[in-house]
Amino acid sequence: MKKLIVLLLGICLLVPGFFSTVSAQEQEKDFRFTIKTNPLAAAAGPLWVVIIPITGEYRLLFESRTMQKQSVQIGASYLGAPLLINPDTWTKGDTGLNFGGYRVQFMYKFFITGEKAPEGFYLAPHISWATAKIKSTLNENDYLQASKLNINAVLGYQIISKGGFALDIFTGLGLKNRDYKLSQNGDFLDIENLNDVLGKKYRPALVFGLNFGYAF
Repeated sequence: MKKLIVLLLGICLLVPGFFSTVSAQEQEKDFRFTIKTNPLAAAAGPLWVVIIPITGEYRLLFESRTMQKQSVQIGASYLGAPLLINPDTWTKGDTGLNFGGYRVQFMYKFFITGEKAPEGFYLAPHISWATAKIKSTLNENDYLQASKLNINAVLGYQIISKGGFALDIFTGLGLKNRDYKLSQNGDFLDIENLNDVLGKKYRPALVFGLNFGYAF
């Protein structure tokens, strides 16, 4: 009987300590990587003509901690028809359009709050390159080729829940370089000030980004 009492007392003393240790481990879960996207980008991607989006973006980002308070983020996107404007009106019929392109981007984050990356406020250089062709379904040699280079300095904040849900939002200033080329039967048309008509080639830019996903 004494042995049983001693055993029960020992269990009562050990169990609370065990659960507190487990709880502490759960609270201190170490997130090193995140996978993110933003489905809203499919409505209007990075390429525009004045105020009209000419592509939608299907984006995938991967972020990895490199040092205690630093991380690197890379991304790749497919550019298709923008969902903001009904794609059927662009891609169907005898005079439809075919969309195709891609975007790549790179960001290196320096975290200024939080205990370790990838959580907290951060500063980062950000660069992205997007290019796409919008071709006529009647003649694939008739197309508009558009490209865009962004170089930015951004301030952002990333929060990660205990369950691993990640929300990343940033804004900043940078430089935007856009280039447009119009082809007819495979020959680029020499249209004076084409880039000025469709959008200034070089200009400062205010950037805003929003992505969410899963950390592990």
